[in-house]
Amino acid sequence: MRFANAFLCLILWICPCALCYGQVHFSSVHGERGYSALRGSVTWDLGADVLFSPLVGYYRMSDTEQDEKGSTSRYGAQVVYDWKDWLQWIATLRWQPKAIGYQAVLYDTSLQWFPFYYWHGIKQPFVRLGIGQGRYRSLVNTEGERLPRTFREVDTSVQTEGGAQYHRWNLKAQWQKVLKYSEPVPTGISFSWAEIPYLAAVMQGFVKEATALRVSYGTSVVTPYMGLVRYRYVQSHTDAFAVLAGLNVHLWGASFLGGIEVFEPRREENRKTFFSLSVEAEL
Repeated sequence: MRFANAFLCLILWICPCALCYGQVHFSSVHGERGYSALRGSVTWDLGADVLFSPLVGYYRMSDTEQDEKGSTSRYGAQVVYDWKDWLQWIATLRWQPKAIGYQAVLYDTSLQWFPFYYWHGIKQPFVRLGIGQGRYRSLVNTEGERLPRTFREVDTSVQTEGGAQYHRWNLKAQWQKVLKYSEPVPTGISFSWAEIPYLAAVMQGFVKEATALRVSYGTSVVTPYMGLVRYRYVQSHTDAFAVLAGLNVHLWGASFLGGIEVFEPRREENRKTFFSLSVEAEL
């Protein structure tokens, strides 16, 4: 199965990194009809205040006999530069090769500000502001039929995120919005890979705006968390909502996160429940 091959490739890709210092992160989400989304990254400290992270992602819409037609992948890299102790510059590039009738390149840059470390119980607050672009090509419609002409779309988006820890509570919030589309999105045209904040899952469509809130309560071993996301597809005048909840367990120097994510995978579908699993470890 394509899923098994992708998982094996991810493990083989990550294991050699155990020979050097870094941080490994792996997350996945699974649901009905074989839905699967996987993400992996390794963060290396290159010295000179620079962190480098190769990124990989895999997404399968359904478990069919023609599994190859229902799956796609993304590859990318992220660079973080600690310009000052209180300011970071972040740049990310992602490439989605042609698969199931879609193709994309995405790039963004942002600045992250840490105003102070601790003040009256508030610890490690941060504010991040970013801007980016996505360049998409859709060769099929929502029914999978070949389009007479490739639909090309360029969007320019902004996003902001902030958060802080207050005693054992940790709060994060994020807002992102597409400021401009190069072309109006016609009815029946979609895209295979859309992301919203704090979810491991991948959706289908063009998401114009999303607002997300995530809160957790940390202990030495177990950290429960929950979150709420409001988002809107470009072809819809009504909001959609997603919820997430779970536990983060800290053992043997690693973090294991398991939970559920409830969302609408496509604009025209009802909300469904999916199960997520994440692992993060220091090497």
